[in-house]
Amino acid sequence: MSEQRKKIGFTVACVNEFAQQHNLSIQESFRYLFQFKGIAFIKENYEVEHTLDFGTIVEDLEMLCRKNGGVL
Repeated sequence: MSEQRKKIGFTVACVNEFAQQHNLSIQESFRYLFQFKGIAFIKENYEVEHTLDFGTIVEDLEMLCRKNGGVL
């Protein structure tokens, strides 16, 4: 599997996990994470984030999105 496919798969998994934790649809989760820079964070920090458990990743995304104006 190519590195790009791994990153895409990881991003999808993060969006799904964030959606579950916040009772959002996948689309709502993606829009929220995109709007408040969570998707960019995942892409930029893949090397570190993919080594963490999803609970920690979701916490990282929550903090980042709050810092950028998110209110979940």
